[in-house]
Amino acid sequence: MAKSSKSTPTMNTAVVQTNQIITTEVTTRLTSYIPVTKSRSATGEKKLTPMDPKLQQAILLHRSGIRKSPTSSTSENELAVIASVTDTESWNNQQEVRNPTLITRARGNEPAIVTGRIPIQRIEHIRSLPFVKSLKAARKVTEAVHKTVPDVGANKYASTPAKQTGGKGVLVGIIDFGCDFAHQNFLDKNGKTRLVKFWDQTASTNGNGVPYGRLHLPNDINKAIKSAKPYETLGHLLHPGAHGTHVMDIAAGNGKGSGFPGVAPAADLIFVQLSTSNIPWEGPDVVGKNFGDSVNLVEAIRFIFDEAGDKPCVINISLGTNGGPHDGSTLVEKAIDGMLQEKPNRAVVIAAANSHEDGIHTAGQVPGNGTYDVSWLVDGNDFTENELEIWYKGSDQLLVEVIDPTGQSLGTVEPDETGQVKDSNGKVQLVISNRLNDPNNHDNVIGIWLKEHNPGNWTVRLINNNSKAVPFHGWIERDDRGPSTFGGARDNSHTLGSISCSHKSITVASYDATKKGSPISWFSSEGPTRDGRHKPEISAPGSNILAANSTTKKERTLMSGTSMAAPAVTGCIALLYAAAAAAGKKLTIDELRTIITKKGRLNPPDAAWDSRFGYGRIFVPDMIGLLSGVKTAAVKAFDATPGELIKKQPKKTPPKTAKKSSRTKRKRAL
Repeated sequence: MAKSSKSTPTMNTAVVQTNQIITTEVTTRLTSYIPVTKSRSATGEKKLTPMDPKLQQAILLHRSGIRKSPTSSTSENELAVIASVTDTESWNNQQEVRNPTLITRARGNEPAIVTGRIPIQRIEHIRSLPFVKSLKAARKVTEAVHKTVPDVGANKYASTPAKQTGGKGVLVGIIDFGCDFAHQNFLDKNGKTRLVKFWDQTASTNGNGVPYGRLHLPNDINKAIKSAKPYETLGHLLHPGAHGTHVMDIAAGNGKGSGFPGVAPAADLIFVQLSTSNIPWEGPDVVGKNFGDSVNLVEAIRFIFDEAGDKPCVINISLGTNGGPHDGSTLVEKAIDGMLQEKPNRAVVIAAANSHEDGIHTAGQVPGNGTYDVSWLVDGNDFTENELEIWYKGSDQLLVEVIDPTGQSLGTVEPDETGQVKDSNGKVQLVISNRLNDPNNHDNVIGIWLKEHNPGNWTVRLINNNSKAVPFHGWIERDDRGPSTFGGARDNSHTLGSISCSHKSITVASYDATKKGSPISWFSSEGPTRDGRHKPEISAPGSNILAANSTTKKERTLMSGTSMAAPAVTGCIALLYAAAAAAGKKLTIDELRTIITKKGRLNPPDAAWDSRFGYGRIFVPDMIGLLSGVKTAAVKAFDATPGELIKKQPKKTPPKTAKKSSRTKRKRAL
């Protein structure tokens, strides 16, 4: 993974200085190192405004002539951004900002959080405005019952003295990819949709009250359901095994078609089909067509909570990636925290991620007056871009040197500088950003972006010219199409997803309810957060879960992932909210978090918090008992192993399509 050394950098190390051009003869495509200097250099390169490394990357690509294609929510050469601002009116009045949206109002010393779309060539100007405290590019996000329901105790809760409502009166929101609105598990007894609204961010705009995409109302959906070709009629084409359909069924399917209801079968449903706005770029840079992004994500959360009004609402997000500071300070996570504190009876449940065995995290300590080499392995068959980030305390400073697979140094970038490497055709192949004082947490971040088709064992050398050792954490951004990894021994801790570390959300790990003792799922990511907080909070069944299969009307399919565990918890919270409403109670997000973390079944039994399981395995009867102050008799009756309980459930042979979908163990959702 890495090597540390007390020796100082050698004299032939190329250091970026003002107006200096460093060229390096190498055998790879990377032939010239052109630093972005503190003023215009002989090449005409202009110093970039200190800002989010992903924004800098976009600006450099734009300057080199690479076009960013339009998407459903952005125009050509336009970026979706999220920002913290002290003056929302000024943000709204900026001509360069299209579709300005208020996500959360200012709270105390926290600025308001907003989103918008900005032309790439105007990004630096907007960032320089005094009321803009932080400006971030959208980050991509992508995908992370029959055994879930009995294991979490949802069926046993139905037999308790408390009235079982099935989550009636609660709005369950799903933000995901692929919604089979025609599957019978999402229809009521009259054959009409249970969806109160369906915002398809990927569709062409129909002017139905949303800034982009298309908003489908119940009448639209019901007409499509009755037609011979429902998906074509609604304009929402999806494939069998769509992730969002499976997730929604676990949380709140009613079993009308499959015969197996989800956790909260009587809840109302709302779905947002997530779109992307920051990718793709033209030509070989077009990647990630199945990705959504974080700007569209926070706009989706805002939309659902606005639709809910004062109605209890829980939102499931079985999505995420690997980058970011992992301390809850991203603007997306701050936006989630802010929205959750606006009203009681609101929750956001997020999958922990499936990266425990993927080699995406490293950690170490750069010795005083020494170096530390991080090995970055890019596979020869990788045809996608690769990114990594290294975070360390704001009180320290590091230089960063990148050494290509041939052993040739491509130069060193000093603190608060950005460098780029171009090929012989002048195309950007590598961007190195060494940013000081990120405005959201005041820590430092090194961001490295590598263009596709540059395989081999790259070395990222961290250089410490001070006497005090500098600890750091590094993450490789998620890329399911051709993931790179850290070399050497792996550190599988701190592998939670990029949006899974907020202070108020519920982060969910996965365990295997089909095995004795309910062991943690091999893929389930591990905490804690980089700032040492206890996440994940709770765990739920996520291995080999059968739930609704898209385009089949009645059938189910098999999937595994923390994506499947999160909606189980989402459904449990819907049941809890319904029980609270019946008792005349409203739960703040802090009260909800207390109930969940105090009433998990501990695994291992003697642990208060476990970096894989969180505070244990979720169990509805105990949660309801804590809410009412009475532990129901059914809790004792349910005191058995998950395996024993599962055997008592009606046996039903899974459809053949379900077996096909599980043919590859490692191809899993988030």
